[in-house]
Amino acid sequence: MSEEREVTESETAELRVVVDAQIVLAMFLARRDDPELVSSKRQLLRLPRVPSFHWLWSPDIISDYESGALAIESDERIMRRAAFDRLGFELFLATLRLTPAVRVSATTMRRARRRIEQAPRAAERDLADAVYLACAVDGGAHLITTEDSDLRSLGDEYEGVLILSWNEFLAYLRQHGLIAGQGE
Repeated sequence: MSEEREVTESETAELRVVVDAQIVLAMFLARRDDPELVSSKRQLLRLPRVPSFHWLWSPDIISDYESGALAIESDERIMRRAAFDRLGFELFLATLRLTPAVRVSATTMRRARRRIEQAPRAAERDLADAVYLACAVDGGAHLITTEDSDLRSLGDEYEGVLILSWNEFLAYLRQHGLIAGQGE
């Protein structure tokens, strides 16, 4: 994040977040040569237990998470180097589903798709990413955390929702006392 933004009182009371699939899937990968070495993204698994933290999701986002998991498991190159914790992933999805899904309106989805279509480079026009933007807007999210270059190309925010990289999100979580320590 290039500049500090003042945190509102409602953000200190609760934090509403949309997390993209790249970050979620990294939480469940471990290196085969060193299984104890897991991604710092795994810290996110503790956050759904924090009453002020709200992980927003929609059925389309869950579907994207599941598609990503299947793609990882079917990629021999990845699976030679890493193990995917399918059981942990399934338990995580079950935990997410204990909270209500965000209802995304067709209007919000159309606006998100239109915005993505306006990306300057064709490679940044992944319309599937619109589900994250629409969920964030209709769910009243404070931020989206993503490593997706398509979403990052939109700038620092979309319709009032911050778009943070993983490292920016870690700093944000530390600043708000939701996690401690160092990350990747």
